[in-house]
Amino acid sequence: MPNNHKLRRFRKAAARRQQHRCHYCDAPMWTRNPWQFAQRHGLTLEDCAHFQCTAEHVVARRDGGGEVRNIVAACRYCNIARHQMEGPFAADDYRERVRNDPAWRTTTLMRTVTP
Repeated sequence: MPNNHKLRRFRKAAARRQQHRCHYCDAPMWTRNPWQFAQRHGLTLEDCAHFQCTAEHVVARRDGGGEVRNIVAACRYCNIARHQMEGPFAADDYRERVRNDPAWRTTTLMRTVTP
C-alpha cells in the first residue's frame, strides 16, 4: 500500500492529466480551495465537498491493481457511490453508467457544475 505522500502525488498527476475533471462523471473538482470552488460554481460548502478530488484505484489493490496508471482522479461523490454499490462494479462499467444515465445528470448536484 502506498504511503499518503505517494498517493497524493499520484492523485495530483491524475488530476492534471484529466484537467481536474472526474474520471467518472466529468464534473470539475477542487483540490486546495473549497471556498473558491464553491464561489465559482454557486455551491454551498456542503455541496462543494462532493467535488473534492480523490485518488481512485481503477482495479483494487487486492485484485492485483498496481500504482501510477491504475490511479485516476475522481470526485468524492463518485468514489463513494461506486464503492457503496452491491457487489464489485468495474470502473469502466461504472463510468458508462454514470455518463449515460439521464437521472444522474438531472440531479441538482451535477446540474450545478456541468459545463
